[in-house]
Amino acid sequence: MNDTRGIEIMWENPIKHPQCPHGPTLLFGRYVKNEIKKFYACSACRDRKLCRFYLKYGQELLKSQKRMWMLENKKFTQHYDHQKLYIHLNKFKITPVTSRCYCHNCERLIFDSEKDMHMDHEMTQNLTDYQMCHPTELLKPLENAKKEAQYLFSKKSTEDIINMLLKLGAKQILCVGTPRIHEYIMEHHTDKMSSLLLDFDGRFHNFFGPLDYCWYNLFNHHFFNEDAINVFKDFLTQNEGKNTYLICDPPFGGRLEPISYTIKTISDLYITLNKHNYNDKFFLKIMFICPYFMEHIMKEKSNPPHVTGGLKDLKMSDYKVNYDNHPLFISERHGRKHGSPVRIFTNIPLNLLELPLSDGYKFCEDCEKWVSSENKHCKKCKECTSKDGQTYKHCDICQRCVKPSWKHCQICKRCMLEKHMCGSIPNIGGKCFNCDKIGHTKKECPNLLSTEMTFERDIKKRKANYKLKTFFSKKSKVKHFKEVINKREVLKLKKKNLNNKKSQQTK
Repeated sequence: MNDTRGIEIMWENPIKHPQCPHGPTLLFGRYVKNEIKKFYACSACRDRKLCRFYLKYGQELLKSQKRMWMLENKKFTQHYDHQKLYIHLNKFKITPVTSRCYCHNCERLIFDSEKDMHMDHEMTQNLTDYQMCHPTELLKPLENAKKEAQYLFSKKSTEDIINMLLKLGAKQILCVGTPRIHEYIMEHHTDKMSSLLLDFDGRFHNFFGPLDYCWYNLFNHHFFNEDAINVFKDFLTQNEGKNTYLICDPPFGGRLEPISYTIKTISDLYITLNKHNYNDKFFLKIMFICPYFMEHIMKEKSNPPHVTGGLKDLKMSDYKVNYDNHPLFISERHGRKHGSPVRIFTNIPLNLLELPLSDGYKFCEDCEKWVSSENKHCKKCKECTSKDGQTYKHCDICQRCVKPSWKHCQICKRCMLEKHMCGSIPNIGGKCFNCDKIGHTKKECPNLLSTEMTFERDIKKRKANYKLKTFFSKKSKVKHFKEVINKREVLKLKKKNLNNKKSQQTK
């Protein structure tokens, strides 16, 4: 869907929903004139051009439509036969480097003798053992922001996260959308920990075996291969589930609600399979990668009211996650001014999550957690308050720490940017911005104080007066411009007449 404003996800188990090629669809609701219109749409693609499945709630697919979608689903899943590709991979590894090629168009490993069939295709030839073990450096990152955009951890961030896991004593790492972490473990630490990659990118079928990789949709907890479900369950019960960690790097453009629901589903399954009670200290440790400015959405909307866990219980670490192929999510010279905005959200106690001292991270004795170098402890707030890579300052009026570029505005009665429009309110269609309920706007909200209502009315009057002034000033300018043009035209005519008279006299 191109525009997600005013759209909510209607919470229920998607397993019985109609399916598109990407697994069970999700039930959405769009607010139109205070009414909610429900419909089923693809969980993975946020653009109808990428997956055209759409069905109104309460309607059923026609027989012809069911047949058509069944064929689409088969065609999509049969594109990768994991068993055959794994046999092909083992044959491929024992051949000389000069005989190895990868066709980017066909998404297949091919032998040198097959090149004639791929003459017009883009190929990488002479694949080394290193490239075979590091497909994320060989494959071109998927860049469709409305489907499966891939941003890959930098080498430094990969090593830092692995070091954190080693210090925590991690034994099993469930890598959800984190292929670089999976590659690093497979190359360096198979004697200390095991890893299973769950990823939406089907190209990994060519490089990892059925016990190392599962083709997976995070947004509906869907495995495209039925055998992969058993592999996943077996992995969760390894070592009786002890020291199992989930690390997830989702597409940042995706909705957090279904992701949260999926992580809660995995956590519940982990406890059930290992036969532990919810009251036990035994739980799945989670490291969720997300920009710091998404924290409020995670806390407020990432779970439906009846679901606990998921993302809502996670706390933000100060560690800045850097990416190789994103212009802003890096802390280097050409990146964002205050470093990458991406953080690790986790249910691991923050005093145990040791951050690298070499990068300036330090341990705050008062907060009992590791923080970044610019994050100074505020004695009034009694915590380290910085989140965006700057050193925050305390506002005594707001009674909280704010960004250093903010100043307290007496009109708005809060700290804002120095240059801002007083009373400006963001707009998300269909809801009241005061109480977050449907059926009225903020100016009509019964929970809004009368002083605030009059304050907003005054602001609107000021804006209206400003518009009128600018309108009349523009009108007067146009009038003046026309008068100037008319005068010029009159002068030109007079000059022309004089010239004509002079010419006649000379004759």
